[in-house]
Parts: sequence; C-alpha cells; structure tokens
Amino acid sequence: MGLLQNISLQWDLWIGKYRAFFVTEAQDREACERLLNYDSARELPEKGQLVACQDTRRGKIIACLVLSNAVDRAEEAAEAFGYVKTGYLPKLAVVSHLSFDSAYLNTPAVPVLLSHCFVEVLKAEGQALLMQCDPGHYSIYKRLGMRPIGPLQMGEGGDFQIPMIGLPDMEYLSVIHSPLLPMLRGVSFDRYQEICDWYYQLVREHKELQTGTAFYPEDHDDFHGHHVITEGLSEAGTAAFLKDAIIVNCRQDEVLFAENDAGKAIGYVRKGLLRVEIGGQTVVMLGEGDLFGEIAYILNTKRTAKIVSASPDTEVVLFQESAIDQLTEESDRTIIWRNLAKVLAQRVVVTSKLLK
Repeated sequence: MGLLQNISLQWDLWIGKYRAFFVTEAQDREACERLLNYDSARELPEKGQLVACQDTRRGKIIACLVLSNAVDRAEEAAEAFGYVKTGYLPKLAVVSHLSFDSAYLNTPAVPVLLSHCFVEVLKAEGQALLMQCDPGHYSIYKRLGMRPIGPLQMGEGGDFQIPMIGLPDMEYLSVIHSPLLPMLRGVSFDRYQEICDWYYQLVREHKELQTGTAFYPEDHDDFHGHHVITEGLSEAGTAAFLKDAIIVNCRQDEVLFAENDAGKAIGYVRKGLLRVEIGGQTVVMLGEGDLFGEIAYILNTKRTAKIVSASPDTEVVLFQESAIDQLTEESDRTIIWRNLAKVLAQRVVVTSKLLK
C-alpha cells in the first residue's frame, strides 16, 4: 500500500460533534456507499482507503472520501496533476470520491474530514495531498490551505474541476488562519521546505496558479462571503455598507472589469471563480471570499487588470465607491480601511514568498 501502509487506522479526529476516522467496519462502509450512491455495479478504488466523518450526536455518517497513494494512480495523476514532479508521487496521497450530506455543507464536517487525512498523511511521512475540486466548493478547500496545482479543467462529464495541492507550508497556513494549524503542533516544517520551494517556483513559472488572499474567521460557521470586508462593523454599519450592493451573475468568460477601466467599484466573489488578467495573461485565480478591485479604489487610479469569470454560474457582489462614504460612524469607516489593509498585507506576504 506504500504511503497508506504507514497510516494508523486506529486514530480518530474529534472536533466538536464531528469525528473523522478510517472506515474498518462493514456497517460504516455501507453508510459511505449510500452517501456515494454506489451500488454493486460500481466499485470503489481497490487500493484506496475509505475515510468518513460522523455527526456523533446523531450517530450518522455525513461525509466520506477515498484516500489513495498517488503512485498507485500515477497515470491519472499525470493527467490531472500534470505539474507534479514524478519523483514526489511516492510521498503524495490523492483524495477522491468526496461526498457529503448537503445539509452539512456550511459546517466544519468537510474541513474536519480533510484535516484528518492531511495530518495522517504527514504522520506517515507523506508530504502533501492532491485532489480535484469543483468551483462551487473551492473556498472550503482553500480555507484549509489547498492551492491550485493546474488550470481549470473540463471533465468527461462536462463538469469543471480544479486540481489542488495541500502543502505543510506553515507561513502560508498562518497567513490564511487555516484550521489545520492547531493540529500540526510539533510538526517539523523544515523537512517540507523542498516541496514548498518547488511549488513557489512552479507558481512563478505559471502565474495562473496564483490565488487571491482572503482571511477567514476562526469559526467557519461565521463565514458569509462579505466577511472579508465587513468584519468588525457595527450592525448599522454592515446594513449601510451592504444596502446598495449589487449581485452580478456571470457566464463563463464574461468580463466584469476591463483593463484601464476608470470605475472604482470593489467586489468579492460570492460563488465560482474569477481570473485576473494583465496583458492577456492570467496572473491570479480568485475564489469565494476573495476581494477584487481594491487597488484602483485605494489608489484612485484606472484598473490595472481585467477581471473575467472563470467558471459557469459565477456570482460576484459589487460595492459602489460611495459605499464607505455612506457609513455615518467614523469607527466603521476605520474598520473598512483596516480590513482592506489586512487583505493587502496578506497579499504582500504571499507575493514576497514568490519573489524569494
């Protein structure tokens, strides 16, 4: 079994009412197969390990996935994760067949499940997780610290997928306040420097892999998209700021902002993906919660980049330049500027890593 052979199936992860564990009992496997909508005509990957998340208060399995050795799926990995060096495959694990009860989408259930896999892979002397992500759930994985390892791809069924990688990159995980960090106490991050350096070099060579920086609250249940810019506002301030906000539904490849546009609106991604283009080249991929347009607003200049919808059914929220002026309390205006500064500071940290 390679990397997975070193994983202890006896260890469970408990966070609040959620328990993540490797499936060893027949009844748990049957529950996972029902969640996956599998039947006798279709079988799960033979060499993969089934992992589940349970709502302990109800005794119900609410999420599951298959964890496999990347080297056992080398052909698939080469196609889906083409940028990954072959020499790294024996130390990487692939997450697939992720499925969950939709009622638990905005709970910590899926992060707990993925965190369990990531920590166990590191304990087994692995170095990273690979997975395919659909645009609708991009923010869930990004919040944990996973990042693109290839461009947006269309699958055989016509659905779009983003290949992603989760690395034990302490500086990056700290910047985004990843919920993984508390579970990585005692980990020697220096041992992963080589693969982290490789990833940053890859992003330098393929700028379309860069992601936006959005900070998230420690409590995942408190994340409502606009939190990145409205965090800390008074109730009246939040209502005033959001009052004239516009929700825009975009088709794929639809242009929201043109390069050198004189508009000063600020926006954030509510659903789906955007790509930021400069001179016809994609330089950043933005997902749910990411802010855009703030540079032109802060510097009172023309747009320095083109913003284009990168996935079907993308939704963005736009705030007019007068939104901050509508705040009557000076303290609320100060908080908005603080939040903008926080996003820019995070971007500086990530950019500095790319420049090293």
